[in-house]
Amino acid sequence: MMDAMIVPLLVTTDLPPDSDVAEFGELVAGAVRTLQRGDVAYPGHLRGKTFWLDPPTPPADGDGPAPPAEELRFAAVLGFLSAAVPHEAAHDGPPGAAGDGRGDRVRRVVADARAAISAAVSARYGDLGSPPAVMGIRADDVRERTPESAITAETAEPVPELAAAARSYL
Repeated sequence: MMDAMIVPLLVTTDLPPDSDVAEFGELVAGAVRTLQRGDVAYPGHLRGKTFWLDPPTPPADGDGPAPPAEELRFAAVLGFLSAAVPHEAAHDGPPGAAGDGRGDRVRRVVADARAAISAAVSARYGDLGSPPAVMGIRADDVRERTPESAITAETAEPVPELAAAARSYL
């Protein structure tokens, strides 16, 4: 038995300055394709937009020192994560147990997404000083705070029902 959930999601992290922000979005979307809770794996799908939160560092104009080449840039993905949460992964205890509400299930899905995204970012970019921030947010924040110039990021080869659910929210 599976419960489908839609979770508005924000992912932010620092990236090396020469990173491709579109590649970062694809990495995040791919990381959530299979989520894990203990021994139980379940499918996920992210449809969102990726963008830089800070402008590129301007080159030195000759009047001052050049910015450090290793200075990190702040990137973000805003979108909707749909997940087909198996009953076993949705709860820490039996159905009806305390802590069995939607809020608890959302927190668990976000925690599973955080683990998958952190592992993928670390594997791709190495140690950036801190793991990505991955948090559930309000659906209105996704719609209102995503810049028009943001680049679409979507999980490849998703479960069709999950893709349709996430697409309807954007």
